[in-house]
Amino acid sequence: MSKWQDLVIILAAVCNTATQLFVDQAIYPQSLFVPRPPSSTRFSVSQPNGYQEALDYLYGEINYEKLGLSGAAQYPFRLERMSVLFETLGLEHLLHTSVSTKPSSKPAVPLIHLAGTKGKGSTASLLASACTHSGYRTGLYTSPHLTHLEERFLIDGEMCQQNHFVSLVNEVRAAAEGIETKHGKATFFELTTAMAMLHFTWNQCEIIVAEVGLGGRLDSTNVLNPMVSVITSIGLDHQHVLGDDLVSIAREKAGIIKTAVPVICGVEKKEAIDVVHEQCEKRGTHCFQLKEDFEFTERPLKTWGSRVHFLGKREPLPTDLHFDLAMEGTHQAKNAATAAAAFFLLQQQIAAATTAESTNRSAKGCCTESLTKAFSQTQVPARLERFQLTGDVTAIIDSSHNEDSMIAMANSLQRRSPHAPHVIIFGTSQDKSAESMLKILSEIPGHLILTQYQTNPRYQLTETLLSLLPKQKQSSTMVIKDPIQACQEGLERSKQSDATMVICGSFFLAAETRDWILSQQRQ
Repeated sequence: MSKWQDLVIILAAVCNTATQLFVDQAIYPQSLFVPRPPSSTRFSVSQPNGYQEALDYLYGEINYEKLGLSGAAQYPFRLERMSVLFETLGLEHLLHTSVSTKPSSKPAVPLIHLAGTKGKGSTASLLASACTHSGYRTGLYTSPHLTHLEERFLIDGEMCQQNHFVSLVNEVRAAAEGIETKHGKATFFELTTAMAMLHFTWNQCEIIVAEVGLGGRLDSTNVLNPMVSVITSIGLDHQHVLGDDLVSIAREKAGIIKTAVPVICGVEKKEAIDVVHEQCEKRGTHCFQLKEDFEFTERPLKTWGSRVHFLGKREPLPTDLHFDLAMEGTHQAKNAATAAAAFFLLQQQIAAATTAESTNRSAKGCCTESLTKAFSQTQVPARLERFQLTGDVTAIIDSSHNEDSMIAMANSLQRRSPHAPHVIIFGTSQDKSAESMLKILSEIPGHLILTQYQTNPRYQLTETLLSLLPKQKQSSTMVIKDPIQACQEGLERSKQSDATMVICGSFFLAAETRDWILSQQRQ
């Protein structure tokens, strides 16, 4: 070996050391982040060096969001690997005692855990916004994402930077590979859940709001230790994994209920409510039930959104609270009421943990004003999200993807413009109730365009969608497989007929079309 080759090797080693020091010191400065663990506690394994490589690693792991029906149904969901991964990463302070095997020297973080067939994403976002407006450094974990994977873990509404993202992947990948021989390969969702909680810990978040990915009982997030649990709704969805009836699905979602952790329940169907209350009784916890312990009324604002009147019937919920809601629809007003109930209960739990009466009073005074401001400003992407496009066309993107959420969307359209035509662009997934959703859409006056998203193999074929339409609707329905071309056709038809364009049926369809819609906004 020549002296020049020796020099190259030495220089490479120096550069690697310098790079690691930069990652440790420059990317995570002490003023913003908790110090990272000493190098002796970290793993020496092959790690991604760049952002795209980090993404490739994550998307290369087992990903339920892209599994077909048979693969998803057969995958053995379990929590043991998740709890071990948390402990390996030094996140044992976030684990519930039922899954933790080692004590933590770090204090627990106030955490809200949300499950539900629909509404949990909006409810979680409203809760996180209210916490941020109250002055808490707040981490929000939701799924799936629209454009960037980093949307899944926000701090005070902001995504982490790409270099921070790469460092999170490095750390979590090292830990996952370190336990793989004994505990098996971590899934995509387990990895992103761990990344989110590590990101929140490094950033010293004071409150964490975490949304369940699927079900509840065996979801990766169910290792967390909540201060308040929320179940927004229970309906038929993901039956191939969760069960074929409401009672079975309710049992899975009620699996997030922990001993002595109070529950906010927005469920409205009696057989599902009974399951939730039975689990609360079994766990010895209080349940705050919609229409019993709190309720709401709402009316639409002139242009968009609602005026909501919240009525609490049990401490610590306020008995009379009015607020404006930026998001449209009675279903969003219900989500806001559920979020409000959870927020006030969280404030009481935090105050009780500090055992300071003055803190309790100031927190209540602060949170009412903060909640009102937050709810009036929060619009969750792809939840009846409205845009004004060129040609004076109004476009709406909604991620409604099951019968209940499609009914909610249709009711909102009917209430806002009962006689106006709509151009509806619809595509959905194989495991969704396409026939029932298409029946609902067929009753809305206007044009229907069927499409299929491109970036996920779970899409339902347009030929299948067309065959599921009522016979009288098939001949007048257009089929355009490419979603952007479908949007272009929808925009032209909307201009010609003075119609509102609506994109719905799937979160994945919303993700693929939203950037194009943004590019068409009126200047």
